[in-house]
Amino acid sequence: MFKKQFTATIIATILMSSLSINAQEVKSTTLSPAAQIHQNQASTWLNQESYILATNAYLWGSTLVRMEQVARQYTDMSQPQNDTSYRAPLNHFGHARRLPTDQDTDMPTANRDTLYSSAVVDVSKEPMILSTPTVNNRYFVINMFDMWHNLFKYVGTRTTGDNAQEIMIVPPHWQGNIPKGMAVVEAPTTKVWLWGRTQVFGEKDYPTVHTIQDQYKLTPLSQYLSQDASDFISPTLSPRAGKPDDPLRFYEELGTYLTANPIPERQQALLGQFNKIGLSKDGFDRSKLTPSMKIQLEKAVKDGQQIVANQTSNPVTMKMKDGWYYSFVLDQFGDDNALRSLISHPYLGGQGAKEAMYPITYTDAKGQLLSGNTQYTMHFKDKPPVGSFWSVTVYDAKTKMLISNDIRRFNINDQTPIQKNKDGSFDLVLSHKKPTDSKQLANWLPTAEGNFYAITRLYIPSQDILDMKWTVPPINPIK
Repeated sequence: MFKKQFTATIIATILMSSLSINAQEVKSTTLSPAAQIHQNQASTWLNQESYILATNAYLWGSTLVRMEQVARQYTDMSQPQNDTSYRAPLNHFGHARRLPTDQDTDMPTANRDTLYSSAVVDVSKEPMILSTPTVNNRYFVINMFDMWHNLFKYVGTRTTGDNAQEIMIVPPHWQGNIPKGMAVVEAPTTKVWLWGRTQVFGEKDYPTVHTIQDQYKLTPLSQYLSQDASDFISPTLSPRAGKPDDPLRFYEELGTYLTANPIPERQQALLGQFNKIGLSKDGFDRSKLTPSMKIQLEKAVKDGQQIVANQTSNPVTMKMKDGWYYSFVLDQFGDDNALRSLISHPYLGGQGAKEAMYPITYTDAKGQLLSGNTQYTMHFKDKPPVGSFWSVTVYDAKTKMLISNDIRRFNINDQTPIQKNKDGSFDLVLSHKKPTDSKQLANWLPTAEGNFYAITRLYIPSQDILDMKWTVPPINPIK
């Protein structure tokens, strides 16, 4: 009896399964044209949703991925370093010891006014004490960036003055005893990038600048309290997440770094939307993706990169006068994630307008591309109204490098012995060909043979510059 019931159950199951399959086949083959179109449209729109979410995830998260990559790059001591490098182990300062020249091909759009200092600081285990010396009669600044490229603290000439300082950098929501008289800065993330600039008065000034740089120090709180002055070794950062040949590596990295960095409260709702593409505060789960969704995520990274790169043409981002482009938002991008990503990539480490401005131009006053085939002038009625210093530097448009020339002059700044006119004004000469006139030669800024671009650096700009009542003179072609 039991055997007959068991056999009947198996036969019934097989019949039901067969009927189910046949029903599905009938259903799929009997869809009306309108229903088929609707089904295809639904698939298209779901793919579109994945693409939009993934693009927004790139615009939002590419800054975090970039900063975590920089942290690993700038603390990688596996290769010998040259004297323009500022790499150093974790929780230590590294310093560039000379200004770059045309022979240095690893530093695009490098400045010729300051020596850089860099330190990646991890305060997850304990606070770190930043010490700076007295710095008289020259500009210096150390910027504090979190892993979202928020410049949350300036230390230096403009904001904290010339006197020696000690500042304790603490992790988010830290609680503990503060040494008497110690200034405290709470970092938004447990890793912080310190990016320093120290003004140089020519190559003969290097020894003095080196002495200042050597006094930029980082000390763990425990050693500070015990007055232990010995050197210390911090653990290295983990390797970059993901595999180089993975087309979805960006999302793998973003997911990994999200688990290590606090998400600002106002951004948590945005992150919640990315659950649909496998991204959450717990990482990246690609098992949630269909093959077509993976294609959309790959496309979103490529298109996101283009969206970011073209933010320089966004009129909300830049203001333009006489061919020069000005940005006032390098430390005030708020929720503009595309702009934030732009700044953390080609403009990594850029400062806010009150600290410094960097007007840039690729064209002359008539809108024509700057070229070594043409000679140009810049007429200054007076020196730029800055609280610290100014400079004009030109770069080869193809390589973004400094330009080789007979007199080894790569920029003109407030230290250059330029010749002024009787009324105090002066005219810079920009040309590839060396001038024969002695006054023009004194004011000559050599350019590339082909196309080039120029950057004017204005450190601690006056209110007139911030209000654009004073602007950089146009670059005029000489007829």
